[in-house]
Amino acid sequence: MVAENPLFLEAFGLLRGGVVSIVGAGGKTSLLFHLGREAKKQGLKTLLSTTTKMYSPTSDLYDVIDLTGDGFIKNPPENPGIYVAGKPFAHEKMTGLDEDILARHCGIFDMVLLEADGAARKPLKGWLDFEPVVPTFTTDTIGVVDIQTVGRVIDENLVHRFDCFETITGARLGDTVTINHLEKIISHSKGLFAKSVGNTIVYINKVESEQDLFHARSLGALLADPLSADRKVVAGSVQRSWIEQIIHQ
Repeated sequence: MVAENPLFLEAFGLLRGGVVSIVGAGGKTSLLFHLGREAKKQGLKTLLSTTTKMYSPTSDLYDVIDLTGDGFIKNPPENPGIYVAGKPFAHEKMTGLDEDILARHCGIFDMVLLEADGAARKPLKGWLDFEPVVPTFTTDTIGVVDIQTVGRVIDENLVHRFDCFETITGARLGDTVTINHLEKIISHSKGLFAKSVGNTIVYINKVESEQDLFHARSLGALLADPLSADRKVVAGSVQRSWIEQIIHQ
């Protein structure tokens, strides 16, 4: 349906030295490791971690992992690769490094990629006042939106923190997800980019059919407001490893 396009790193405009915080729901962890693989192929030493909690990755997803909480300060890596750091947590999860230790890692690695939000593996969410958890030294905040939620019935299995989601979107249980609901998630002052730092990038994920692409472009058109002209909007599929041209910039 769409020809293969540039690397995700290129489409997002991510550069060597970047500290990237990924927020939202519907594919954050998959995007995190996809970017890590691309960075490795570009010859970069890349740190992957979280500012909240995430499931500890399987060994095929990284080159080196350190869950002591100290990370790689004492043993800085010499070779390009995917380096995961944090601390063990219950239920096969891990937490991230303390912020001061994380900040010190930014001088050790060519790129730092952070999962900076939690959604309990649900494709939509609302945000509490302290969420997402984006470090002040972030250079780029990527907000992930799952386009395949359009047309689905809203219930508490679909949405994490439904009360907050209702406040942001006006949606009620039993309603059907619309493009307008997703636009509100992105644009609301308490939504996806409530705590964003640096460049802001909307990533519309799971665009895997002509209908998904139509919905993604419709959402992009709603976001094409002069007041948000500095916000990049990109659509693609991590699962299929392709990314659509920037919808507006």
